[in-house]
This record gives sequence, C-alpha cells and structure tokens, in this order.
Amino acid sequence: MDEYREGGLSPYHLTGDAHIIAQIGSGLFGFRTENGEFSWERLREKAEISQVKAFEIKLAQGAKMRGGHVEGEKVTEEIAKIRNVVPFTTINSPNRFKQFSDYPTLFDFIEKIRDHGGKPVGIKIVIGGREDAEELALYMQETGKGPDFISLDGAEGGSGATYQDLADSVGLPLKSALIILEDALRKYDVRDQVKIIASGKITTPDKAAIALAMGADLVQIARGFMISVGCIMAERCHTNECPAGVATTDKNLQRGLVVEEKKFRVTNYILTMREGLYRIAAAAGLDSPTKFERHHVVYKDERGRVFPVE
Repeated sequence: MDEYREGGLSPYHLTGDAHIIAQIGSGLFGFRTENGEFSWERLREKAEISQVKAFEIKLAQGAKMRGGHVEGEKVTEEIAKIRNVVPFTTINSPNRFKQFSDYPTLFDFIEKIRDHGGKPVGIKIVIGGREDAEELALYMQETGKGPDFISLDGAEGGSGATYQDLADSVGLPLKSALIILEDALRKYDVRDQVKIIASGKITTPDKAAIALAMGADLVQIARGFMISVGCIMAERCHTNECPAGVATTDKNLQRGLVVEEKKFRVTNYILTMREGLYRIAAAAGLDSPTKFERHHVVYKDERGRVFPVE
C-alpha cells in the first residue's frame, strides 16, 4: 500500500512498513524551517528513509483551492513537532507556493528536489481546461524536463476544510480531465515520460476500472478508506468535533474510533476493491486491470444515446 502524507511524516506512518509518497504542500509541513522556509536538510532526512519512495509537490486538490486550514486546538504538541509549527496555533496554508510561480521555476524546483533527494518527484494538479494540459505538455516537450508522475485530481476531490462553492464547482471532473491530460501528453509526445495517477472520488471497483481505461496508470483512494475507518461525512473536520472520532484530537471523541475493529474493515475494503477490479477486467476479457483501454468504455447521455470514449 502507498500512503500520501501532506501534513508531515510521523513515526506512526512508518510502523506499517508501507511505501510512502511524501507530499510537499504549500505549507511545507515536515519540510520547513522554524520560520516557514523550505528546508533542504529536512528533505534529505526524509529521502534517507527507505519507506519514502517518492516526493509529490501538491499544487492543487479538487476541493482545496483555498489552501489548508487547521484550528489551533487540533495542533497538539505532538502534531506541532511533526509539522514544525507552534503548538495550539491555527495553521492557514497558502493557496500557492512561493518557491515558484511558473513552469520554468516549477521545473527547476522539481529538478532540485530530485537532485537532493535522489528519488522520483511528481506533481498533484487539477485541470481547468484543455489549455492547462497543453501548456504543461508543451513545456515538457521543449525542455525535456518534468515530473516523473502526475497525480490528477478531479473537482470531486474532497477535503476536511474548504468552502462549499469551491468543493463542488472548481476544476474539471476527473473523467473529463483524464482524457484532456492524456491527449495533451500524447499530442506532444511526452506520454511515455510520465505516469498518470487518477484521484477524485474513486471509491468502487467500477470507478477505478473506468479511470484506468481512460488513461490512468494508477488510482488513488482517500474517501473510501476514510469511510471504511468510520467517517460519516459530518463535515465537522475543521471544528475538532468529529463525532466518529476520525478527524479529532479530542480524547473523548477519539474513543469512537476503535482501531482493533476498524483495521479489519480497512483490510476488507482494499481486498474487496482489488477482487472487484479483477472481476470487471475478466468480464471485459482481460487478465489484468492494467490492460483496460478507452474502447472498453462507452458514454451514455441523458437521452440514453451511447457514444464511444474518444
């Protein structure tokens, strides 16, 4: 299992011997100095951890165009140490990085992280239109540089703290964005230089199969795991009052999350997910979900008319 960690890498994340893609968000948590600047020393420290397999620069998330927000009461001394911030102080992440401002400076930042860390570097993005994807692909072609992978989040992407208008309507849905991104990468002959990881409300085997068929090499799952561990989507994450005990540092509320029970639910979820994905592949005459292609998917509009995915 791969894990993504934007809020810093803690000892807990290392106990399960998982493969970890360490996320670098705009708040630089786990990668920052005390005054909030990027720390190359901390990057090298993370790179020396064998379980950290890659780094991902989180440029955007489907529902998080506003940047991140964590109330001070949730920032315990333990969390503050992991994030290298002041305990019990409200954290507001900026909605963009100050380390770069365009593709040339972004690609330089990617190269520098790759040089210092010695591991693959990817970016997480949301696409707003065809021109976004083509500009990225064209610059990759012209420079021969770029990320090793692109995590593509759709407008469906969730967040524990954001505005409702941003959560529902900013960015293209994953299915549209996948086709646009892969078409652009193929148009400029750079598709073989990068892997595409699809993200955005992929919770069931059929949704994963569709994403793979429409161009993704891998899929990310967040919401499905949250629900399997007990999240009831009460939308109280930012208040520290999660009634299920999932997104809270309140000791009384945390009692609602019974780890000895939930660990089996999470395991059952991923096993069932994999089984279902292979079942769908078999129904399509394939021996592996990695062999899904666009011709395996058709689109039905509101009038019941069926079209191939092009």
